[in-house]
Amino acid sequence: MHFLTEWIMNIIVFILLAMIVDMLLPSSAMKKYTKLVTGLLLIAIILTPVLKIFSQDFDSLMDQVSAKSIVNKNKVENLIEMKKKEIQASQDAYKLKQVAVQMKKEVNKELIDRFGKSIDGDISITLKDQGKVSVDNIDKIVLYLKDEEDDNAVAAIEPIKIDTQKPVDNQNSAEADSIITFLTSKWNITDQSIELHFERGDK
Repeated sequence: MHFLTEWIMNIIVFILLAMIVDMLLPSSAMKKYTKLVTGLLLIAIILTPVLKIFSQDFDSLMDQVSAKSIVNKNKVENLIEMKKKEIQASQDAYKLKQVAVQMKKEVNKELIDRFGKSIDGDISITLKDQGKVSVDNIDKIVLYLKDEEDDNAVAAIEPIKIDTQKPVDNQNSAEADSIITFLTSKWNITDQSIELHFERGDK
């Protein structure tokens, strides 16, 4: 703003001085040359802002432009990288779900036939390395089992046998161990990777 007011004041002062000089000079051939010179000087004063712009340091101006372009480029690259990670995460989640569905399908029928239990709901899988979806990379599998009941079959009445020598917890533990052994052999993983829960909440 200061530069603009100074520029306008210079123009006004010069015009006033030119008028005074014009009035003081006698009418002669010299007056024509004086008007020409004052006109050229007035044009130079009016063009002062343009000349100042061109006299600026172009290296610093180019540095500012290049710095802005680098910042914008980095922002675009970061945005692209974020989008790539989001897409990769959604693809990994989909693959993991497919692996869980396949693993359930692989063992569920035999679980019903051998143990009278089926997998309740989806299998929850945790990976060691989040970027790699494979059986070798599985850290933990959590699954819930429920008693499988055949609605069409008529249940036979059998006498109830209670083994007082074995505690109930030990009987449940033995059944869980058998199921875990079966699952580890089917899925080719270690028994430490399986977390087994029964329908009633027992682990």
